[in-house]
Amino acid sequence: MVGVRDGRQELAFLSAIDFLTGQILISRYVVPSEEVIDWRSKFSGITKDIMSSAICSGAAFSGWREARDKLWEFMDDSTILVGQSLNYDLEVLGICHAKIVDTAILTAETVFPSIISTTPLPRLWSLKSLAKDFLSLEIQNGNCGHSALEDAYAARDIAIWCIRNPEELKLWAENARRREDECGLRKRLNRNRKGRFKSNEPASQSIRAWEYGAKHDDYSDDIRWSDLAEELGWPEDYDPWSD
Repeated sequence: MVGVRDGRQELAFLSAIDFLTGQILISRYVVPSEEVIDWRSKFSGITKDIMSSAICSGAAFSGWREARDKLWEFMDDSTILVGQSLNYDLEVLGICHAKIVDTAILTAETVFPSIISTTPLPRLWSLKSLAKDFLSLEIQNGNCGHSALEDAYAARDIAIWCIRNPEELKLWAENARRREDECGLRKRLNRNRKGRFKSNEPASQSIRAWEYGAKHDDYSDDIRWSDLAEELGWPEDYDPWSD
């Protein structure tokens, strides 16, 4: 997508593949119907010159409506659409579709299973991070923007991985949820500490509540047992590692 006036966005490239076979159905530029304010070249990989060249060579749909009509040639109301954060794609295509598998929602709901469907999810994981965690695949690393086709294949392969590896998905979700909980706890404790320091209350001796590997350094911090127990509602003499 590219940016147009009033902070809106329009479709500028569309890729679609067959989920079962991997066949490329569409991979084509789309001429924006409004003046482009921001080509978002760092992410879209599209510039004004690139779009002009695609138009001259006949390699672009005349607008999002033509792109949508072409997509409907490969689908109907019963088709299941698979992708990452599909709400943005469907919005720029002017499509309301009930049957979707969204890998961003699928994975986040596994991390937060108790969240009811009408409540916003606390966090969504990016396609790039999911591809790395599940597929050991590095995507979106080029200097010429993201490849819509690469992203389509990555979303497909992530969905397949989740279907084929339910236990591994559950383990990933448990680890991700623990890191989210610990990160949230650290932030709350840091806020509490700031408040205590402002009131000139003496800080108690701190010890490390848990250890992380180097890859989780962003989550590590010195946390006082008294703060931890107070935050989680533990009895004062409770040892969490005794269970």
